[in-house]
Amino acid sequence: MGLVDSHHLDIIRLAWSRELGLPDDALATRPDADDRTVRVDDDTDTIRFLRLGGTSALVGPRWAIERADGHTAEELTESATLLALTQDRSGRCAGPVVLAYGTDYQDPVTGPPPLVSHERDHVRQVEAACPPDDVAEARVAEREQWFTILDDAQQPVGCAGYTEFQGFLADVGVLTAPEFRRRGLGATVAGIATDDALDAGLIAQCRSPRDNPASRALAARAGYRELGTYAEVTISRRTL
Repeated sequence: MGLVDSHHLDIIRLAWSRELGLPDDALATRPDADDRTVRVDDDTDTIRFLRLGGTSALVGPRWAIERADGHTAEELTESATLLALTQDRSGRCAGPVVLAYGTDYQDPVTGPPPLVSHERDHVRQVEAACPPDDVAEARVAEREQWFTILDDAQQPVGCAGYTEFQGFLADVGVLTAPEFRRRGLGATVAGIATDDALDAGLIAQCRSPRDNPASRALAARAGYRELGTYAEVTISRRTL
C-alpha cells in the first residue's frame, strides 16, 4: 500500500469523522489501533464500521457496540463478523469496501486526447451496456459530475463521475462498457475525473469491494492508494 502524506490523511480523517457524526479529531492516530472510537445511536438501523489509517470507529445502537467489544478491528471488517452480531435482528451487510485515495494529478495521455462528454445521457448509455451489479457498484449516473469517453463514432464507451463527500473528498465511481474493457479506458476516465476533483480542491476517494480484484487494480492504475476499509450492516427496524 502506498503512502498518503500527513496533511491529506488529516483531511480524510476529518471527512470521515463528520460522516460518522464523530468529533473532528476522533480518528487521530492512537497507539492501539483496536482502541476504537464509538458513538452510540439507539435510533439508527445501520451499524457502521470504519478502519482508516491505523484507527477505527464504530457507530450503532448500544447493543451492537457491546456485542462488538470483544472483536478486533480486523475482525469487524469481515462481513461474517458483522452479520453474526446482528443475526437475531435480520442484518444485511453492505461491504466491506476498500477505501483508496488519489491525491496526485495523472500523467498526460500520450497521443490525441480523448473526446469527453459531460452529459448524463451518455452515462446512461454506458450503464445500459453493463451488467446490473456493475452499474449498482459504480453508481455513476447518481453522482454530481460526469465524464464519458466517446469513441471515433461518438459512442460512449466508458464513464466516471464523482460526488462531493463532506466538503473535502470526491467519491468517484468508474464504469466501462464490457466490450471496451482491458484497454486502459477505465483508468483513463478515472484519471480525468480525479484531475477535475483535484482542480476543485478535493481529494479523490474510490470505494472498491474488497473481493473485487479488478476494481481494486483499476483504482491502483489510476494512482489511488488503499488506506482503509468500510462496512455497514442494516437491521430490520422492527428489531430496534
